Amino acid sequence: MLPQLITPAIQSHIDILITLTTDLPQRTLEALQSLSELNMQLGRDLIAEIGNNTQRLMASKDASQLGAAFSAQLAPGAAALQNYQQHLAELLSRANSSMAQTAATHMPAVRRAATEMAEEFMHTASEQTARAAEHMSKYQMASQLRH
Repeated sequence: MLPQLITPAIQSHIDILITLTTDLPQRTLEALQSLSELNMQLGRDLIAEIGNNTQRLMASKDASQLGAAFSAQLAPGAAALQNYQQHLAELLSRANSSMAQTAATHMPAVRRAATEMAEEFMHTASEQTARAAEHMSKYQMASQLRH
């Protein structure tokens, strides 16, 4: 009789690990999508600000207006970058929280399945050891009868 290779405890543990390893990348992809959207918004904000600064530069009527418009061109996007940093910190905090919550949600089931699997292994090993000892005892008795 061949032992069953994938027992219900092993199958349960595999299923739980697969669920965990699909949920964590899903949270990562959600965070990356949010990051991509944030980067796109930064790009739009910078392009809009540069466009506005260029229009002010072109519409300048005197030296003071020209100087103000030119200085705005030297440091574009200060407000956009500050906004980006704030949203990035919030995004990373949410992503960290989401991944930690996902892991925490799955860990009790992972522990339980691993414990059940280990107990099954110990039980199987104990049974096989008892059978091996029984076979060894029969072999030794048969060997003694022959001599």
